[in-house]
Amino acid sequence: MKLKLSIVFGVLLLGGVWVFWIQKENTMAHASDYVIDRNYYIVIRAQGAWFNVMVNGITMQMNSRTEPFNTTMPINHLMQSDNNRITYNFVPIRGRDDQGETLFGPHGGFYVHISIESINLETRARERITLVDARYDMETGELISNEKTIFETEPVYQQANMHTTGDLRLKTGFKFVDAQGPDVPSQHLIAEFHTSDRFPRFHWLDEATVLEDTPELREGLRNAYRHIHDLMERGDFRGIRKLMDEGWTNAAISLNLGRTADDFIRHVEPHKDYVKKQPDGKILRPLHFDERGTPLDQDHLQFMAEGLVVRLVPDPIIWQPPDARTTTHVRFVFYVTEDLQWKVADIVTD
Repeated sequence: MKLKLSIVFGVLLLGGVWVFWIQKENTMAHASDYVIDRNYYIVIRAQGAWFNVMVNGITMQMNSRTEPFNTTMPINHLMQSDNNRITYNFVPIRGRDDQGETLFGPHGGFYVHISIESINLETRARERITLVDARYDMETGELISNEKTIFETEPVYQQANMHTTGDLRLKTGFKFVDAQGPDVPSQHLIAEFHTSDRFPRFHWLDEATVLEDTPELREGLRNAYRHIHDLMERGDFRGIRKLMDEGWTNAAISLNLGRTADDFIRHVEPHKDYVKKQPDGKILRPLHFDERGTPLDQDHLQFMAEGLVVRLVPDPIIWQPPDARTTTHVRFVFYVTEDLQWKVADIVTD
């Protein structure tokens, strides 16, 4: 039996760990409004494609290799009350031709499995539902859902505290952006699930404007990175907290660390890392676009959440030891208000 797979053609206005959402105080939400009894995790198993996985519109995992990929990652920081959307933005890769050029298109080695698992914080009881388990039918070239998952088990769509319909949507007209070369046309495979836990609402849903890729936007994005970089250079944690205070409040609630930004700071201690020289000796590097004099039109922009938020790929805020190649990144994502203010929406891990 095949799952229902509906095909919808559309174009995103502008193409799309830990993530820290910002919660507006004037939403009149109270701590008692949030009931988060479980930690949620996304399970991803994939092969044969470049992809990035988005939770409620925000990238949380990117991969630009075709070998088997396996990961399980926490996603409380990306969750919303009631309905949640998982998007698999992908480009199937068949291999390379005799000249070494990448070959795109359906192939028999492609598969993707995505499921959601939750663990009750008190009882440790586990629940898991299947969102995506698909491959290509090589006779038709169409993406189809498997009768059994890659684990040779029946798909599970209903649990006590979360459920999904098993329906998938496939949309075209997007881009895969990884800064390793030209942006590549991609597709979105979309699944939704419902939870009983109550999470803070993402504040940028009310403030953010739909962004257009213009020279002015690209320069504004660079300036947003420059401002944060300057705060770190000067060791101005108070300035960084001003940017992130509401986001850290949201993160404290979503991650069960407390109810305030102070709770988040006490557990995570970002003031130790958001400095010119980190405790392990890594030093904040200059922003790559300024250091190299990169033209604006060569920046790789990743738009997410239907064009409401944006970031640069690769990430320009990097720390590196003086005598080593290993680096540490902070991956900021930004939005723009109606009065043209640039604000931090979140911090992502990939």
